[in-house]
Amino acid sequence: MFELNFTILAIGSAVFAAIANILARTLLKNLRSQDILGINFLTMGATLVLVSPSFYYFDATPFAMALLLSIGLIDTLANYFYFKTFEKTEASVATPILSLAPVFTFILGWFVINDVVSWKTLLIALLITSLIIIFSVDFKNIKTFKKNTFIPAITASLLFGISAIPSKMLLDTLDVINSPTLYMFRSGVIALFALLFFGFKVHDLSLGQYRIIFVRGLFVIAQWLLLYYALSLGNAGVTITLANITPVFVFILGALFLKERMTWKKGFAAILILALSSII
Repeated sequence: MFELNFTILAIGSAVFAAIANILARTLLKNLRSQDILGINFLTMGATLVLVSPSFYYFDATPFAMALLLSIGLIDTLANYFYFKTFEKTEASVATPILSLAPVFTFILGWFVINDVVSWKTLLIALLITSLIIIFSVDFKNIKTFKKNTFIPAITASLLFGISAIPSKMLLDTLDVINSPTLYMFRSGVIALFALLFFGFKVHDLSLGQYRIIFVRGLFVIAQWLLLYYALSLGNAGVTITLANITPVFVFILGALFLKERMTWKKGFAAILILALSSII
C-alpha cells in the first residue's frame, strides 16, 4: 500500500506539471521570465494563506528556518531559469533537460543525507530518465535546442535537484513541517526574492494573462503538494524521477486535447516509461 500511494503521488505530480508546462509556454510567448516570476508565486502563496488555518504546521527551529530560507533562494533561481527556458523554445524541446533533476538529487541525497537506494532501483530510475530524454528531444532542431535551451534548462534542473534535499530534510528527517505549509512558505519566499530582484509592473500584464497565471498556479500548487507528500514518504531521487516523467503526459494531453500527431515510436516509449515507473 505504501509503494502504491508513493507512486501515485509522484506520478500525479508529473501530470499536473505537464499542464503547468503547457500554460507556462502560453504565457511566455509575450512575456519575459522576470515579468511573471514574482506575481506567479505571490498569487500561489496568497491562495494558500487563505486556507492555511486548515493545514498549518511548522516547528520553527533556527535550523529549520535556515533550511526553509535556502529552499526559497535556490528555487527562486531555479524558477527564473525554468521560465527563461520557455521564453525561446517549445515545451517539447525544453522539457528533456529539465527532466535531469533526478540525477542531481540521487547524487546529493547519497552524500548529504545518506538517502540511498538499491542498484536495481537506481538503474530503473536512470533508464526512465534516459528514455524521457530520448522521447522528448527534437533532433531536427538540435542547434536551436543547444543555443536557447541547454544552459538555462540544465541550471534549472540542477537547482531543482538540489532543492529536493533540504525539502526532504524538513518533511521527513526533521519532520518539522507538512507539505502545504512548506509550499506556502516556499511560494512566499520566492515571491519576495523575485519582487526584490526584478520588481513588478502591473501594467505589463493583461487581465487575460492574470487569469492564466492564477489557473496555472492552481495546477502548480497541486503538482508541488503531491511532490512534497511523495518526498515525505520515499527516497528523494526516486520521487524526483517519477515527478519528472512530465513529457509523457505533455505528449498524451497534446494528442487527446490538442489533436497533435501521435507516432508509434513515442507511443511505445510512453508505455515503456509508464511501465517502468510502476515497478521502480
